[in-house]
Parts: sequence; C-alpha cells; structure tokens
Amino acid sequence: MKEKIKISAILAVVLLTLATFTVFPAFSVPVPTMYIDPAYKNGGLEPGDNFDLTLMIKDFTDMYLWQAGIAFNPAVLEVISFDVGPTLVGDVFDVLTANPTLAIPGTINNVLGKVGFSSQGIQGVFPGVTGVPEVGYKCIVFHFHVKGYTDGNPATQDCMVTIQNSFILDHTGAKTFPAIVAGQVETEAPPLPYGPEAKFSWLPAIPENGTDVTFDARSSKDGFDGTAMCPITCWRWNFGDGTGWFNCSDKEVWVHQFALPGIYTVFLEVYAPGAPTETNSTTHDVRVIPPPMGAYIELTAPDQAPVDGYGLNVECDAFAPQQLVVLRAKVTYNLDPVEGKLVGFEVTDDNGDCVTYRTDATDASGIAEVEFRVPSMPAFGDWLATAIVDVAETTVADTMPFKVGWIITLISVEPEEGTYHKGEDMYFTVTFTNIALTSKNATLTVVVYDACGVPIGQVVVPDWPIEARGTDIELYDFSFKVPSWAFVSPPVAKVYANAFTKLPSDGGVPYCPEKSAEFMIERIP
Repeated sequence: MKEKIKISAILAVVLLTLATFTVFPAFSVPVPTMYIDPAYKNGGLEPGDNFDLTLMIKDFTDMYLWQAGIAFNPAVLEVISFDVGPTLVGDVFDVLTANPTLAIPGTINNVLGKVGFSSQGIQGVFPGVTGVPEVGYKCIVFHFHVKGYTDGNPATQDCMVTIQNSFILDHTGAKTFPAIVAGQVETEAPPLPYGPEAKFSWLPAIPENGTDVTFDARSSKDGFDGTAMCPITCWRWNFGDGTGWFNCSDKEVWVHQFALPGIYTVFLEVYAPGAPTETNSTTHDVRVIPPPMGAYIELTAPDQAPVDGYGLNVECDAFAPQQLVVLRAKVTYNLDPVEGKLVGFEVTDDNGDCVTYRTDATDASGIAEVEFRVPSMPAFGDWLATAIVDVAETTVADTMPFKVGWIITLISVEPEEGTYHKGEDMYFTVTFTNIALTSKNATLTVVVYDACGVPIGQVVVPDWPIEARGTDIELYDFSFKVPSWAFVSPPVAKVYANAFTKLPSDGGVPYCPEKSAEFMIERIP
C-alpha cells in the first residue's frame, strides 16, 4: 500500500510539471507599439491636396508619459498644423483617465522635413495608465499638405512618414522604447513636365484714369520638371501706357494708375526656373474711361470690399441668407458731391420680384446709404440692386448685380465603398464650391457614426482656403478606421460633413446646411 502511494505521489508531481510547462503557455507582456494610421494613404493625392495622418500607440502598460516626433520627405509633404494633448478629442489620457494632462507640442520644420518631438503626461503623481490590448489610442493628428509627387517606390522613402525620438515612461520613471511602424503616402503618378502659365485679373473691371487699378497674378500656375514643382519666382509687367517694364520677384499683385483714358494692352510674363519652358506670357486689353462729368451716381456695397461693385453696372461679391447688406450711393455733378438729393434704392431677386425699396438723402459728401437683411429663405441666384437720382433735371442710375446663396456650398459627402468591415480604412470624399468672387477660409468637419449612432471617427480641418467662383469644384479626402467595437449594420451607418466660418465653440456659424451619406458596416469577413 505504501509503495502504491509513493508511485501515485510521483505521478502527481510529473503531471503537475507537465501541466505547468505544456498545458499553460508562458505569460508575456505585449510590446508597446507606435504606428501611423492609416499605414497607407493613397486617395489620388496630387500637389495642393491636404490630408491627415494620426500617430497612434497600443499595448502599453503603466504609462505616465509618451514622447514622439515624425520625419518625412520635405520635397513631397509639409505639415500645416497638428493637434496633441488636451486639444485632441479621444486621445489616450482622455480615454483612460480623468486626471488632467499636460501636453508639450513639438515644432514644425518643413525645411528639414520633421516635427520635433511632442510629449504628453499625467499631471501630478498618479499611477500610469494601461490600454486595452490591441486597441490603438491617438497621440497626435498631423494635418499634411502635398507639395510634390512621390515616385511610388517605397525603397526610396520618398513617401514614408517615420516616427522618431519616441519613448514612454511609467510612473516610476522607467523608460521604454516602443516598436515603430512607419506610414506610407503615395501620390498619383507625376504628369509629363510642363512650363508655368501666366494668368491675371484686375479690379475695377472698367477703371477711370487717375485711379488705382489692382492687377492680380496669383492665379498663375507653377511649372513642373517631371519630379518636382518649379515655383514662379518672377512676374514682369508692362501696362501698355509707355511706363515701361516692371520686374519684381515678389510682385504677384501690382497697383497701377493710367494717366489718360483709352484701351491699353497689359502684358504679364512669369518665370519658373527649372521648368522645361521657364517663361510664359499673356495679355489682356483694359478699357480705361474718363471720370464722369455732369450728373453721376456710383452704387457700391462697401462691406464687400475689395469686390464692392465699384464702377458702372459692376457686380459685387455674393451675399448669404440673413446677411446684412449695406448699399451706398455717391452722387456728383462735374465730380463735385451733391447734397440733399433723394436717392431711391431698389433690390430685385432672381425671380425679378422686388425685395426692398428704400430712400435716403445725400449728405455733404454726396453719399446716401441704406441697409437691409437678406431673408432667411431667399430666392437663390442672381439679384440686382439699383440706385437712381435726379440731378439738374437729369435722371441717372447705376446697377450692381450680385449673387445670393450659400457662400460655401457642400455638394456631397460620399463614401468610397458602400460597405466597410471592422478594422478597414474608410474613405470619404467631400465636394464643395464657392459662389463668392473672393476666396474664403472654411473650417471643415466630418463625423462618422456607426449603425447605432455612436461616433467612430471625426476630423476638423481649420482655415481651409476655398478658391473664388470660376474655379473647379474642390474635393477633400478623409480617411478613418472602423474600430473593432463599432456596431454593425443594419441599420445603416452615416457620415456627416459641414463647413463653418469657424468652429461653433469659437462663435462660428455654418456656411450651408450639412450633407450626409449612408453606408454599411459588417464584421470582419
């Protein structure tokens, strides 16, 4: 009996040993990882496009502070701005602890192609935070601008965004260097080389002699040598009035006066060194008229400067619903102001219906002024303001066309695919245009909700310049990753986009109604 007990005891020890070393695997702590999200960015990117990349961190334990910077090819990309720390919604510390955090933002150096390290830590002496395994948390969102083309070959690292100077600290001060995963940005294939294109406009459209005329060549196009953009470095002007050539390396905008009435051929030549054809030129005929004599009235919208409608029957900049419109008329006789004359102001909408009719008497400077507010639900389209007055038994009038509508119009927000799976990158394209005669800066927002209406992604792009009317419709591409915890369809998931004058939290208002689109979220196939 004792022998059997002994043998049984030995077998128990052996079985326990086998169970310890074979049945249960050894416990290992995951290695913290910093990575770029999305890891691969290609949305038909071309020079001039903007996009976002996010520096993420996962599999960290007892983290008290993180630090990281990035490097990139400055010939291809530049960083406009970035968000880090308390300004970043949904960052690691916001998610995992209610304790206040302290962020130290890095510095942007687009010449060397890097953003100096940023850091963020918990204020005071607290235990560090531990993330959910395999779940990524935001550290920094970088807003990039595409300067040039990549060659599509990752081996050259022309399109790599690499994390540098990264480490994390636990609450004891021990330093850990996380694993690093770089991101790749790929642009469209570069086009064939081309030279610069000279373009210019001027205001007022029909100037008077002896007054300032602003010539603007900022719409001119840079050249391209097959690899990189070749910026214009010199603008040469000749105004066709015998004043000779004007050559200045930084004079895209030039103010000139014509001494006499007439039709002048204005010549512009641009120079882009390195382009296959380094120069290009264009001409326009500018009609200059004499100042008005006898009875004359000039109607303007002063708040719309620089496109205020100055000149006979000249259009002013566009107005939005509920915007206050100030109409100003100056009455002169032989260039001298006329006081005490009653001026009639009439405004008609796109249907030809009268919106308002008001009167005001001119002051000692010959100026009469009225104002009205565009209705909240106006007839969008072409409106016309008219000012009319009788001077010395002569009736004179001036008209000023203008457009009414959403200044920035969101045409659509479209998902690239109708269905996305958990863990996939979602891509959305926002299409918008500008009805104004001047460029506008808009703050763009895109928010994505899963099938249960829970936010799963958002982005804010501040001060995005939208070119003036007459340019092509503009596109902006956004990307998000479907989180593993997102609710699947049905019902449908949704994406919403909007454009604001600035964020509502800063007192901004929307330029137009938001746009939305639906799509489906499915489990990992």
